[in-house]
Amino acid sequence: MKQETDTENQVLPQAELFAVMNESGRFQFMSLNSEEHLGFTSAEFIGTSMKDYVHKDDLFLVESYFYNEHHLHPCTFRFLMKNGTFIWLEATVDFIKTTSAKMENQIVLKIKLLKSSEQENRSKPVQLNNPLLIDEAKEINLYAEELLKRMPCPLFISQKGQLCYVNQALIDLLGGSSKEDLLGLDVLDIIDHDYHDIVKNRIQRMQRGSYVGLIEQTWRRLDGTPVEVEIKAAPTLFKGQPAELVVLIDISSRKKFQKILQKSRERYQLLIQNSIDTIAVIHREKWVFINESGVKLFEAEDYPDMLGKSIFSSLDPEYHEQVKEKMHNIVHLRTDVEITKQSWHTYKNSTIYTEMVCIPTTYFGEPAVQVILRDISDRKKAEELMLRSEKLSVAGQLAAGIAHEIRNPLTAIKGFLQLMRSAGKGEATYFDIVFSELNRIELILSELLMLAKPQERILKETNLYTLIGDVATLLETQAIMNNVMIVHQHPQDQMWIKCDQNQIKQVFINLLKNAIDSMPKGGKVTLSSGKEGDYILVRVIDEGEGIPPEALKKIGEPFYTTKEKGTGLGLMITYKIIENHKGSISIESELGRGTVFTLKLPAAEAGKN
Repeated sequence: MKQETDTENQVLPQAELFAVMNESGRFQFMSLNSEEHLGFTSAEFIGTSMKDYVHKDDLFLVESYFYNEHHLHPCTFRFLMKNGTFIWLEATVDFIKTTSAKMENQIVLKIKLLKSSEQENRSKPVQLNNPLLIDEAKEINLYAEELLKRMPCPLFISQKGQLCYVNQALIDLLGGSSKEDLLGLDVLDIIDHDYHDIVKNRIQRMQRGSYVGLIEQTWRRLDGTPVEVEIKAAPTLFKGQPAELVVLIDISSRKKFQKILQKSRERYQLLIQNSIDTIAVIHREKWVFINESGVKLFEAEDYPDMLGKSIFSSLDPEYHEQVKEKMHNIVHLRTDVEITKQSWHTYKNSTIYTEMVCIPTTYFGEPAVQVILRDISDRKKAEELMLRSEKLSVAGQLAAGIAHEIRNPLTAIKGFLQLMRSAGKGEATYFDIVFSELNRIELILSELLMLAKPQERILKETNLYTLIGDVATLLETQAIMNNVMIVHQHPQDQMWIKCDQNQIKQVFINLLKNAIDSMPKGGKVTLSSGKEGDYILVRVIDEGEGIPPEALKKIGEPFYTTKEKGTGLGLMITYKIIENHKGSISIESELGRGTVFTLKLPAAEAGKN
């Protein structure tokens, strides 16, 4: 450390930096000279957290200083440089508060670097020859010693670090038997080595009449045991010479509690970060904290994608009012906990369903909401499958009973009607209508029986390209009669799947019929196919009126249909057949533009080569 020069009037500029942080303690701005003094560029600071740079032993001091907004004195702490070493800083802070719910409060930092090799701008030099100061010193000498001796907190007066006066509280703190055990000692002899440079710097500054900030240090008792202290110091005069008045507060118990609290906080943070559930904090309807599971749940790239963003940008509009009400209850402490379910849109436009637990918390002293989000998408899908299974079961039981009960009398009615028709009794037009409706009833019964009775599947490798062509040829006449053109788009003529040919034909018959029926004024049905990994995709695209969004969710349910004379059984059977073939069906529809049914079926070995 450089020694102070004899040129008392020499004034060298001290390094200063300015920074702006948000409420989360993340840097939003850092002055450009940061690279010169700290090694990090201003751009490297942006978005990083203040706590990542503060020495772990000073972290609690800094957090308390900012949180309590108690700034009568600057705060002195150690700050990490890019080369891995720590430098002592002295910081003062100011808060820029806003009443707007859309904007965050900001913290402005004014930072001084306390390098022992530097000299700071000083205030007016202490004029030791001033008669008023000399008289005042003489007067203080008369009663100061008795007053200081009775002070309940440990204190001492030193000159250039050498103890000149100690009170009884300091003697007790350091384990001495009398003041002679301490007088004449250098403070560096009883202060932990890690703090020597900053102590030297502070002594030099007080010798020049400058005030120094609050700091925590580790001292050593006379028996060598450590004691944690908080130091408040100021320049003074002792026997007419510049001196340092230092007051100590024993914070050993507090530091021990801080360490316990810090370990507890670390365990808590570890628990939060490794939780399989999303844990987040919402302040003023914005995400201000979210753990790793939450970033993955919402399929975001990283934390900045979400932090500071409104929660309602991802929440399904259907749940906006519900969630607002729940959070309002928590923030205003009307309830201790709120539980609700909702759906969200992720950053990759997929939909997730969650169960959310809300509890009250605080964020920089203001009410906030801590939430736990559990992904119940799989559970919801399972519930939907169970519900559909129950509906299928009920439909199957109904189908079995209805089919057997109706088919026998239906056969008799149809036979007698044929006899009456052959005998020439009745109007021929009426017979045509009755037979048409009877045939329709028989078709419904056949579909019901297929639903009710497990069909034996005969699986064999089939060229799907040929099968689609056969079905299109079968329905081509019906398409022409409805002014509908069937267009094929197949880049390959070899698409092998292992299936029951009759059942898959039934699937395409149902889909093509629906497509034709959806275009009463005519149009075009496009059949396209292609490969996607180990699957073959087939799309049936129509130019019909489209399906309303609320109806899309019910497609495939028994007896639900958008057609005036439909039963809903055709698509239900289609879904069941595809499911049995370990495939899937997805639907996209836009009102006025048409509908796309996409079938995804596993390719057979022949189709994978």
